[in-house]
This record gives sequence, C-alpha cells and structure tokens, in this order.
Amino acid sequence: MMTFAERIKESIKDREYVCDARDGSRLTYREVWKRALSLSADLKRKESDSFVVIMENGLDLFLLYHAAMLSNMTIIPIDPQKSQAEIDHILSENPGKPVIRSLEDISGEMRDMSDDELFAAIDRIDMEKDYMVTYTSGSTGFPKGVRHRLQSLLHAGDSFGEAVGLGPDDSMCHVMPMTYMAGILNTILMPMIRGSRIVIMPRFDVMSAIRFWKTAETYGVNSFWLSPTMLNILMTVDRRGEGRKYLSGTDTKFFIGTAPLFETLRSRFEAMYDVKLLQSYGLSETLFLSTEIPGKDSPASSVGYLLPEVDLRLSDDGEILIGVPWMFRGYTNDDTDSYFIGDYYKTGDLGKCENGIMSITGRLKDLIIKGGMNISPKLIEDCMLKNTEVDECAVAGVTVDDEERIICWYSCPDERVPDEPSVNRAIEKELGKHCCVDIFERIASIPKNINGKADKKKLVREYGT
Repeated sequence: MMTFAERIKESIKDREYVCDARDGSRLTYREVWKRALSLSADLKRKESDSFVVIMENGLDLFLLYHAAMLSNMTIIPIDPQKSQAEIDHILSENPGKPVIRSLEDISGEMRDMSDDELFAAIDRIDMEKDYMVTYTSGSTGFPKGVRHRLQSLLHAGDSFGEAVGLGPDDSMCHVMPMTYMAGILNTILMPMIRGSRIVIMPRFDVMSAIRFWKTAETYGVNSFWLSPTMLNILMTVDRRGEGRKYLSGTDTKFFIGTAPLFETLRSRFEAMYDVKLLQSYGLSETLFLSTEIPGKDSPASSVGYLLPEVDLRLSDDGEILIGVPWMFRGYTNDDTDSYFIGDYYKTGDLGKCENGIMSITGRLKDLIIKGGMNISPKLIEDCMLKNTEVDECAVAGVTVDDEERIICWYSCPDERVPDEPSVNRAIEKELGKHCCVDIFERIASIPKNINGKADKKKLVREYGT
C-alpha cells in the first residue's frame, strides 16, 4: 500500500487541481505544489515551528495549507470574520508566533525547481507532528484549540472519500469557511488525497447564493459539500429553477454536514432538484465518523454508515463514545483527559447504531430535566417537523416562574401556523405526555452559529427580553 507521501507525488501532474472562481485562475497539481514549496522556504525563515494565519477564503490561503505541510510547521488558522475579542484571545494563546494576513507578510516569490527537488521535499513531510490547530466554534465562551497530525487528517479524508467514491472525476465546490475543519478537511485535504479537482467559489452567503448555480455551471462543479442552512437559502433564492436545469442529467454528489438535516428540508430539496443528499457525521476532534453512501439505502433520519475503522460504543446514559485511528492529539487550552473514557472520546451526542447505521437522537448537554425525567429536545423537534409544515424548529428548556418549561421556537414559510394542541397530541402519542411543549414561539428564523447549528443558548438567553 502506498504511503500518503507517495500518493501526493503520484498526483503531481499537469492536471488541473484548483480553480478560483472569483477570477478564473487555475493551477495544476504540479503548479500548486511547486508554489507551496517556494512559500515553505519563506515560512522557514520565520524561525518558528508554527504560524498563525488570518485570511479570507482564496487561493493564497489554499497554498499556505500546502506550504505548511512542506515546511513541517503547524498552521493555526483564524477566521477573519470572528469578533476582534475572540481573535485577540486566540492570539494571546499563541504569543510570539508569526501572524500572516497576506502573502505580502512573507516573500511569496515563485522560484524554479525540478520535480526531483519537489519530491524530496514531500518525502521529508513529517506526517506525525502537529500539522494544524483549529479552534472550535462554540456559541458562547472561547473556543477550544484542537490539535491534529497530517497523517490523521489524510487518513480520515481518504477513508471517507473511498466510502463515497470520490476521485479524479469529481470537482468539489469550496464554499465553507476555509479556516474551519469543514472547509479544510472536507473540501481541501479530502479531495486532494483522492485526486479530485477543487473549485474555490465565494464564501457562502445570501449574495453568493444568488449566483451559486451559475458559478457551479461555469466551472463544472459536480460535487458539493453544503450545510442545511445553505440548502434552505439556495431554495429560497433560486426562483428561476437554475439549479434544477444545471443538475438535470448531471452525475453529482451532495454531501451534507456540520448540522442536523431535518427530514422536511431533505425531502423539499431532493424533490426540487431531483438529487440525493448524503448526510454525514463527524466532529472536529474525531473527524469523519459516518456517511450515507451513494446507491446504498439508509433511513432518512440516520447519519449513514459508520466508516470501516470507526469503533463506536454507548455509555450507560446513551452517549456516543468513539475510538478512531485518526483521533485528535489533544486540546491546547483544555483538559483533554476529561473528554475521554479510556481510549474513547465522549462526543456529547446521544445516539444508536443498528446494522452499522448510525443515528443521533439528541445532545447530552441539551437534555431537559422536567419532573425528574430526562427529555430529548431532538425527539420533540423531529416530531414537530414530521407533523407540521414549519421550516425549522428548536426545542430547549427554560425556567419560567421557577419551573422548567419546554419551549419550541419555530419558523414558517408563510402565515400558516401549526395547530398547537394537535402538535402536542402527536408528541404525546409518540413520546409521552411529559414531552409535550409548554410554550410555542414563532420567530422569523432560528439563529445559527458558524457551522449552521441552532444557537439554543442565544434563544434561551434572549427569551422574554
């Protein structure tokens, strides 16, 4: 079996590797790695074993991820759209490390080199040292720094890519923040080690969504990695049906992750565009854990099949415990041991696994304790979505008049509102009377964090204000 270094060398050909849709610039595998080697020499002159990068999505940051490999330096990416307080906090945890905000902060000049020189540099890549520290995106408080080896990232990406059949015929769109794990592993490192092409599209927002399908068509994208929030926005702005026209008769892969995919949203998107969404599950610490697989059935409520090397166990209270060969190396600013039971990482998620198919049933820390009973908000949310026409909902516990109450925030596409007594009758029939919602609150939209997860802490904090 070839090593990852050998596979990288094997990929270095004059075949297009990356295209920047913002200006149409294109680079082959050979050109990317040679530019990265020039940048790695500049990085080494910083006389540091690591560096911080604060840059927006683009080809320059893309090249720096490759340069970090060749220089054997640890890259610490920070999203420039974070608050200044959060950026300052992360910088204070990395004192004395060079901070790169553009390639002008290093020389960045391209020099000539032979393939032999490049191959020798690839052979010197230390796959076992810290390659990257990413910071998780919590809704409150300062994030944890997560350390990963390059070997782990490539191993996880390769395992996922093999399971879903990603390869040289795929052109992956890159719209996720390029400083978060979903934008680094999912849409750079994973397609890279699988020999795919990458199209850097504008970072996803409402304005870029208007041009999304036209951009995808112009640059021949056939593999997509999106969040549920992105799906919702695309359907809202695609009034002319441009997506369906482009996708009609096109062999595509649609990977969905970073947040739960509600069944109502899945069915609407799949019907509108005549595609199959492939939901996956993973964490910044454990990387990829499961995915739905093209041509292989799994329940719509699941997050697909466990990847071959994933070892899953359940604790006594139903928490998912994970062992993987690509586990993170630890936190930079938290007690890593407290997150483990033996060699198994405590995910904080509740779930089950039957016949190799994984389902998430809730979040341990989101459990509502009412009348001495543990109540899963996710099960109530699923019941709400199944029995109404609401777009989204979020359930949490709030204290009202010194009593724990179950509150359900929801958004609707029009003036229709769910019949609350009917909803509670359905919840009582499926989950029991103790799970009935005490308070229904209609809001314009459910607030989300950077990864598209419902920000329940914000909802609870602002309730009644």
